[in-house]
Amino acid sequence: MFDQSFSPQNLRKITEIENRRGSNKSFEFFPPVLVATEELKDCIRATKHFRATHKHKYSVADQAIFDALKEDRENARKARDQELLSCLANISDEISKKSFRIRIRRVGGPNGKPVYIVPETPLDAYAQSYYAIKQIANNISRIYKVRQANRNRIVTQLSDGFPYHVVKLDVQEFYESVDHSVLLTKLKSDQLLSATTMRLIERLLWDYAAVAGTPGRGLPRGVGLSAILSELYMRDFDDRISTLEEVAFYARYVDDIIILFAPTKGSTSDDYRKAVVEELRRKRLVVNASKSTEARPATELTYLGYKFRNVRSTSCTVLMSDAKFQKYKKRLNACFTRYNRQRARKSKKAYRLLVKRVQYLTGNTQLTHSKQNAFVGIYFSNPHLTDLSQLQRLDDALATHIGKLAHSASLRTKLQAYSFHAGYSERTFRRFHRLREFEEITKAWKYGQ
Repeated sequence: MFDQSFSPQNLRKITEIENRRGSNKSFEFFPPVLVATEELKDCIRATKHFRATHKHKYSVADQAIFDALKEDRENARKARDQELLSCLANISDEISKKSFRIRIRRVGGPNGKPVYIVPETPLDAYAQSYYAIKQIANNISRIYKVRQANRNRIVTQLSDGFPYHVVKLDVQEFYESVDHSVLLTKLKSDQLLSATTMRLIERLLWDYAAVAGTPGRGLPRGVGLSAILSELYMRDFDDRISTLEEVAFYARYVDDIIILFAPTKGSTSDDYRKAVVEELRRKRLVVNASKSTEARPATELTYLGYKFRNVRSTSCTVLMSDAKFQKYKKRLNACFTRYNRQRARKSKKAYRLLVKRVQYLTGNTQLTHSKQNAFVGIYFSNPHLTDLSQLQRLDDALATHIGKLAHSASLRTKLQAYSFHAGYSERTFRRFHRLREFEEITKAWKYGQ
């Protein structure tokens, strides 16, 4: 079995993994590490500069200088590594104490649902909770091979078409309904996680239940560890549903469940639905009736932001879901609403931001400050569309807005260069790297609510 400890060496591996994802917390947590890293960069630059300015064969004196620069570089690297390990050793010592617990705080979330965060102050306590969560998640992932379902793979499979009964279910208050005793009994009976890992998971669940007022139930929505614990909690449910007789396709993305049953003579969608609901009850979960549907073959289906229409045995048409399409329309409207409110006071800024917002909506970009530097935009957020008529409708709406800008011919001309359809078909890519630029662009969206 691999090392599950919260040792400085394991925490360093966590640091390296997160650094590759673009989330370099070590500089935030440990200022001395940042200083040591800058000194290392200076040494690296000095070595590169020497090479660039001495392209001829080195003389004895040149070689001595270069060797000294390399030695300085390696010494700086060792100093940086030692500083990081020293800081992580302090974190490791705190996490390993029997009194340690992961700190969480309840804050307001979207749609009135509370979410939970790890408080960022004081910084040392934030670092301890951060590394504890990451190491626990790593331990569970390595042992149980837990992976969240891949959205793109699910959509690709659905777009192949299916002459089946469709049962689509939404679990009501999914995270909030996870039964602690069921989850902990499984983890303890498996005897795969270390004592420290189990202790920290139990305390996190207890602390959450105390704050949320739900004794024995729930996972803290917003804390990264909850996603992996919920997947583990649902693993036996997924296995049972996948092996039910007549199941042709099964997928679950967090709390959204879809099952395609190959219809047999006399079978009904309701029969299949009852079987799935009964399995959910065994997990002490309840179906959200308002978001759940049943359908016979060759009907329309909405799932994971897409609408699958005219479902047949060979293929089907894939569009954006009605909700996603309306979101684009609302955001487009919000761009011009915000512009009209701003232009009387700050005309140049309003002009610039309107152009940026339309560029963003109609194109694609990379979220360079996100954990995984994700690509987003009109294509990357909707890559499976087979019918682009909705994009043309968005272009028509954009043209209508542009036509109302009678006061500025230059603005009309500039905006007429952008298109949802072209941005999708040509995968137009634009960069938004100026400080706080993304925040300025998205600030307008609240006017579309």
